[in-house]
Formats: sequence, structure tokens, C-alpha cells
Amino acid sequence: MASLEGKRVHITGASSGVGLAAAEAFAKHGCDVAVSARSVDGLEQAAAAVRRYGRRALVLPLDVTDQGALDAAVATIEEQWGGLDILVPNAAMTIWGPFVDVPKEEFDRVVEISFLGVVNTVRAGLPALERTGGSVVATGSLMSKLPLPTWSSYSSSKWAERGFLHALRIELQGAGSAVTVSMVHPGSIDTPVYRDTPSALDRGPRQPPEGYHPAVIAEALVGMAKSPRAEMTVGAEAKALEALWTNSQQLGDLVMRAIYFYFMSGRRPGTNASALWEAAGKGVASGDLIGRPSLTLPLRLATLPLRLLR
Repeated sequence: MASLEGKRVHITGASSGVGLAAAEAFAKHGCDVAVSARSVDGLEQAAAAVRRYGRRALVLPLDVTDQGALDAAVATIEEQWGGLDILVPNAAMTIWGPFVDVPKEEFDRVVEISFLGVVNTVRAGLPALERTGGSVVATGSLMSKLPLPTWSSYSSSKWAERGFLHALRIELQGAGSAVTVSMVHPGSIDTPVYRDTPSALDRGPRQPPEGYHPAVIAEALVGMAKSPRAEMTVGAEAKALEALWTNSQQLGDLVMRAIYFYFMSGRRPGTNASALWEAAGKGVASGDLIGRPSLTLPLRLATLPLRLLR
């Protein structure tokens, strides 16, 4: 795989979860990392993790729904570091609850952040990546390939993100661009999302007992930056669900119905939807789940074809 030493990276949603873990992972692989999110405190934690590896960090607070702020952030990176090599659109939010219970403004806000925020981020960073022959490496989701009941706003956003990035990838190939576009699709991850996600009901969702540690997904993002390919689903459970949905929708529906009842059985207090508009990241990567490693990801990253999908 190619070395990332000295590459300049911009990560959105870097104040918690996978974004925070990715900031540390890219720094560990020799990158300078600019971190963005709404939470300044969370971003300072991410920047501190980057600097512990002796790399430069830029703290660029912004909301990904603000195109002007994203444009200014990229301009700052180019001005201070001379260019941008890797763009990691990662910022996302969700609200939990059946569609009929989710207020319109809250559903629309999730789509604005989790889908249009990706579009805005790419729109801001693409000209800079064209100047360096860089890469877009986006955090997708298993939910971009199959539906997940009670998370419809997030699932639909991720389906839209995947469609947008695939279309962009083909357009760039057709235009002869050197910029590559890749996606990493995680299954369940041990992040604060299940604990902190806003709820449309008077209770929150039942949490899964475990998930991959955010560092696992961060390493997958790094791997895709080193050896770009269109997309990768991380996790044996995620790949099994993906295959089931693809090959037998009837069985897939039964499994999804069971998942619906699982999430609906939650009884802990719900979280207010204000987090959709306010800074929420607390500088913590993991949540309350059991975070586990991936035994197969290092082998997959090492043995998959080293071809650039341009």
C-alpha cells in the first residue's frame, strides 16, 4: 500500500465517534489532520490526539450545512499547509423512532446533515483535491445498502450518499480526473450514537450489546486512502445481512422486522432533538457498547487488489 506520510487530511464530524478515531489513525500513519465539527471542545480532543503523534492539526469548527464555512475551511487548509490530499466526509446525525412519529423538521434536518452535508463537503474540497490528485474517503453505512426500520431518516440519507458518491466517481473517471472516491460501510459500531441519538418518542432505542471499536472503522478509512477502491463493507455480521437482503428479500424483511421489534423494546429515557441543531460531540470515540476488534480487516486490506478506481 502507498505511504500516507505527509498527506494533508480534512475530516468532518471529528469531535466524537469514528471521526475522532479517524483523526488519530491518520496521524498515526503520518498525516497532518484538519478536524471539523460543531463542538470546539470535542475538536480540541481530536487535535490533541493528532499532535501526540507529532503531526500538525487544525481545528476548524463548522456546521456541514454551511457551504460558506466549508469553503473557508478548505481555503485555510490550502493557505496554511499548501494543499489538501484526503477528504473524509464523516459528519452525520440521526433521530430514532418510527417515521410517523418523527416531526418533519427533524427528519429534514437529519437529511440536511447526513446527506447534503456530504455533498457540501465534497463540493468544497473537490477543487483542492483536483490540484493534488487526492482522494475522497467517505464514511458510509451498512444502512446505505439495506433499510433499517426506526432509523429511516438516517438510512435514506446514507442511500442518497452512496448514490451521489458512486455517480461522482464515474463522472470523475469519465473526465480523466486523478481524484478517487471511496466509501467504507460499517455495521454496528461502539460509538455514542445509540446512547445520545435524539428520539422522537419518550424513550430511546434498545442498544445492541456490542459493535466494532471505532478504531477498526478508522483503520478501514486509512486503508482505503492508501489503496482506493469503490467501497468496502466492514464486519462479518454486516456482510451477512447485506448478502441476505440482496439474495432473499423475503428473509431480509423477516430479519428487519425482528430488528424493528428489538429497537422498539428500549425503555431508557429519550434524548431531546436539540442535538440536531447544537454542538453534540464530547471528544469521546466509544459509547456504552462492548467494542471489539476485527480479525479479518487487516488481511482484507492487505490482500485486496491494489488498483486505483479512477
